[in-house]
Amino acid sequence: MLATKVIATGITHLTDARYFAAWEVDYLAFSLGAGGLDWTTLNAMREWITGPVIAVEPARGYIDTDNFAGQLAEHGVHFAILPNTAPASSQKELKAAAINVFVTIPVAGYQSADDVLEMIEETSGVGILDFEAGGITWQDLQEGTPFGLDALREILASKPVYLQISLGEVDPKVVATDYSILGFAVRGSSEEKVGYKSFDDLDPLFEGLEVFD
Repeated sequence: MLATKVIATGITHLTDARYFAAWEVDYLAFSLGAGGLDWTTLNAMREWITGPVIAVEPARGYIDTDNFAGQLAEHGVHFAILPNTAPASSQKELKAAAINVFVTIPVAGYQSADDVLEMIEETSGVGILDFEAGGITWQDLQEGTPFGLDALREILASKPVYLQISLGEVDPKVVATDYSILGFAVRGSSEEKVGYKSFDDLDPLFEGLEVFD
């Protein structure tokens, strides 16, 4: 088991799905639409996975398709991940259909702590604060770029979110304990060849979070 909650997003192939499920992540989010999966493939993959709650992350534009909330309900999916640029009406429609909403909040290198705090406060769903989208690492924050760890602490204290960031050699249990976060978010990637990929970039996080009974 893991010391804190983890949500895995952007899943497009079974190799990632099985890796994350083996680590007992809490949520497994499949990418749906252009560049991702169709419903037939997504549902077939679900048959191979046990444990995590299944979520759907629609490709850009897919949430504008007819009755997206109805599609989720029809396929027994009760969690969706939207970008923070999605129309407010999309979140309202999903919530009206009893779909739980996560909202990805990307952080860029030019943004200030106040900018990020404002984005979080404007988010009505559960936030995923994504520093990886802007290539920002924990070491960058230690060095004050684009802002420091004290500012991050204040941001996270305002509204707990999932944190997506490369920690390097920093102990993830320490971060989870010392900062007010709901957990960590990670993202799937393409296979190096069919049925195989390296997880060297993710293993340290999961090994650092592992709790032995």
